[in-house]
Amino acid sequence: MVLDRTPALSMQAPSTTLRQVFAAELPRLYTVAFHMSGTRNDAFERLRELAGLPLAPSVLTAPEPGQALLGLLARHIEEFLGRKAEKSFHILDDILRDDITHPIDINTRGIDGDFDRVHPLLWELKRTCLTSVLGCLPPGVRISFILTDLLGFGPAASAALLGINESAYRVRLTRARKRLDNYLAPLCQHVDRQNPCNCEGRLGVALAKEFISFPPHTDDIPHAPYDGGPEYHEMGALYRALPPIALTAAQQGELLSLCETTSIAPAPIHPMGPMGAPNSALDPELEIDVDLDPAANDS
Repeated sequence: MVLDRTPALSMQAPSTTLRQVFAAELPRLYTVAFHMSGTRNDAFERLRELAGLPLAPSVLTAPEPGQALLGLLARHIEEFLGRKAEKSFHILDDILRDDITHPIDINTRGIDGDFDRVHPLLWELKRTCLTSVLGCLPPGVRISFILTDLLGFGPAASAALLGINESAYRVRLTRARKRLDNYLAPLCQHVDRQNPCNCEGRLGVALAKEFISFPPHTDDIPHAPYDGGPEYHEMGALYRALPPIALTAAQQGELLSLCETTSIAPAPIHPMGPMGAPNSALDPELEIDVDLDPAANDS
């Protein structure tokens, strides 16, 4: 007897529910929502809006449901925010850098005489400041940096998630990298330890101006010192070094309770992807060779 060892041309993925996809993608979804929205509360609200939509047919019939959900969130937030940046570098400078550097005062409101609060507050300032810098980019430019330099999606995959032309996406990505580098490279201690802006010297003013407050939980605050890493001369590496933002268990439960539980069996998936190409989410080509006029349109 001759055995047929020819591999099957397609395989049927098991049926799944939107709630299962949402749960599996929740860390990446919250990362996108937080860095796009700028605050924990706003990020949670964007996820609530997404979870309450009737998404099961479009998500569960997609070849890769998790990426389909991620793309829907990215487009939803970009549409919600509009075309213009919510902040500007000048406004950020007015908040944090309109005064001289001060040593930490343990009696500052927000520290309240408790030295144990300083460590999580410094991490919160680092994360909030860098996220606010992202908020100075137009949403369409911002999401390109988040998808490629934070999450690792290449330009082709990212453009597909957003439903735009790849060349347009590359323009956005180049602009994002240049503007972040132009602003942070001469200022931020995490890029160069000799730079003038450091978190310890700005903690007091950040608390006084309510730029930050003590985080609602410390599950996503590392034990390591906030400034214990190397100097990050590449903007993507700087942002990837931030600790992942985390939802509370109660927030996760609320979001998942809003999701549909309808089960839809996805379409057959070829093991090698379409046309025999590897079925991969990531495009390894991340280098950009487009040079732009900084004064060009941000859309």
